[in-house]
Amino acid sequence: MKWINYHHLIYFREIARQGSISKASEVLKVGQPALSTQLKNLEEYLGVQLFERKRRKMVLTGPGKVVLEYASKINSLGQELIELIDDKVFTNEIHLSIGALDSIPKHLICDIVDLAHRKTGCFLSIYEGSPDELLRQLKTHQIEVMISDQEINKLERHNIFSKKILTKQISVYASAEYEHLKKGFPKSLDGAPCIVPTSHSKIRSDVEYFMHEKGVRPKIIAETQDTSLQRILATRGDGLIFLPSFITKDLVNDKKLVKIGNLKGVTTSYYLIYSKRIIENPALDFILKQNFERMRLR
Repeated sequence: MKWINYHHLIYFREIARQGSISKASEVLKVGQPALSTQLKNLEEYLGVQLFERKRRKMVLTGPGKVVLEYASKINSLGQELIELIDDKVFTNEIHLSIGALDSIPKHLICDIVDLAHRKTGCFLSIYEGSPDELLRQLKTHQIEVMISDQEINKLERHNIFSKKILTKQISVYASAEYEHLKKGFPKSLDGAPCIVPTSHSKIRSDVEYFMHEKGVRPKIIAETQDTSLQRILATRGDGLIFLPSFITKDLVNDKKLVKIGNLKGVTTSYYLIYSKRIIENPALDFILKQNFERMRLR
């Protein structure tokens, strides 16, 4: 049986990702002569040329593309194995690591993790971060699932899967002093102070398009992705916010916020994004099977 040197594959994979031995050398902290030697050894062992030089850049050959695909899978499995051992998954304790974008309502995060814990008794690790950061952690198996309000880019879908769990109508909420804006809505929002998500948010672009179509120009006084902060600012009378009803229901019931109106046709969706693993996680499998649309969110 022929054996492949694991380090050769790691070095080859990084050279392919960086497009040059010099850049890969900086990332791997390995000298360029050593990298060149390792690459040559791998090519000789496999009996194929993995790269060709084009305009001072190393470009994968046909066989090189095939080897890269296998090298990526082997690297992913190696990372998964390390995580599994570190997390002691072979004990009776179930561990579920969840990542959530900072734009995800805390109510939804709590509902998901509470359900997973109550039904499976799992130990939970919960992280928040940017889409790029969490997707990178998902690919390296540092987290097992991320809660997102964005679909993943098609280029990122290799071994990554997503399940839409909720789609909700966006409505406008504010403290009682703005209740008069119900009359003549949405024209009444013209010049009204608003607290909106940051510019890269889908809700932000959808709200702005809605206002443009209606010929309304509200006054944006603040932007934040944190829905908890949006709620606080709105209850203090700073301005109007744009959220699904399940996020504001408690404040409406306590009369700290009032619904001004619905933005017809403007919705937001939430997704569970995850990667397939060799050893299944019962807690992850459980939440992926749930119908969150039918659940009463707190």
